[in-house]
Amino acid sequence: MKHYEGMFLLHNRDPGGSEEEPAATQEEVVKELLDKIGGELSYSSVWANRKLSYPVKGNQTGTYVLTYFSAPADSLVELDRHVGLSDRVLRHMLVGLEALPSTEEIPGPLADSGRSAGRRFEGDTVEVKTAEGDEEQKKVWELLDYKNPQVLRRMISAQGKLFSRVRSNLHAKSQRRLRRAVHRARNMALLPFVGR
Repeated sequence: MKHYEGMFLLHNRDPGGSEEEPAATQEEVVKELLDKIGGELSYSSVWANRKLSYPVKGNQTGTYVLTYFSAPADSLVELDRHVGLSDRVLRHMLVGLEALPSTEEIPGPLADSGRSAGRRFEGDTVEVKTAEGDEEQKKVWELLDYKNPQVLRRMISAQGKLFSRVRSNLHAKSQRRLRRAVHRARNMALLPFVGR
């Protein structure tokens, strides 16, 4: 079995359950999808409930569910089919992992709806507020992940173009990592494709 990080985007419309049989929560919807393919869910949480960067299937807002799970590699095609048949899931993205992360390595919920409060850039370092309220310095390249849209937004011009290596001050490997993270964030409607 291989390990995966899954990000699922679900719509916020009323699912329409009854009093006898209430509608499933967002986490239950994702868990049912993974159960259908024989996946073993390790961690699941509602990561963010926010306005999307662009409309997805007519929806302006959505709920992101972040999961870590193990599943057979050949079952991902079946998962794509079940997601396509689901009326609650708008998009999903799977990222292969070498090993499942520990509980300390799992990112917390995205509390900020797109503004960069709590993160201040100084050269090639960023001040990040931890859960305890302390501030710590991190290198920008350590935060290049599609789950950090605040950091990625600072690496994109007003027209939506990615900064060159001269302007981003990143070496080649980190620049490729930045490009991959921006593409993933745009696919999941965390960043817009073009500037406004």
